[in-house]
Amino acid sequence: MNEANNHAEIDVPSESEMLKAAYRSSGLTIGDLAVATGLSAGTIHIALNGFRYRAGKANVAIPPDRTLVKLASALAIHPDVLRVHDRSRAADLLIEASRVQPPQEVSFASEREAKAAVAGRSVLVRQILGLFSADELREELERRDQVEHELLKREAEKDISETLMTDRWPL
Repeated sequence: MNEANNHAEIDVPSESEMLKAAYRSSGLTIGDLAVATGLSAGTIHIALNGFRYRAGKANVAIPPDRTLVKLASALAIHPDVLRVHDRSRAADLLIEASRVQPPQEVSFASEREAKAAVAGRSVLVRQILGLFSADELREELERRDQVEHELLKREAEKDISETLMTDRWPL
């Protein structure tokens, strides 16, 4: 059930409605978005729903430009869509963010420093993976495979429908 429907007095911001529609069609989870954007799940929920609770009361929450840009980037929303929602500054930031080059290859002053960095990352990976059981990791991999399969299936269906719509069949 949509929480906004429980709060008829709240005027949900149009950019939140746009974000929510893009999120629903993306096939991503809130967790996926959190990892991709570096935002907390709570921040993402607030941006998608357009309201937050304070003192037990729901209040309108317009997503800040930086939050909007991170979510728009992860959800592949074009800057012009942000402009339609009167968020020109966010659109400009999104364009600027898309121009940023990926980080350069990391170099180390010595082999010893490189080995220390690798060891540190290895420890971190073991700590993170240690939080999950083998069954949980297997289920997550299966879930991701299923999501990828569904996305590929949707793309194939879209390609077929576009082909059928553009080809002229003899009558």
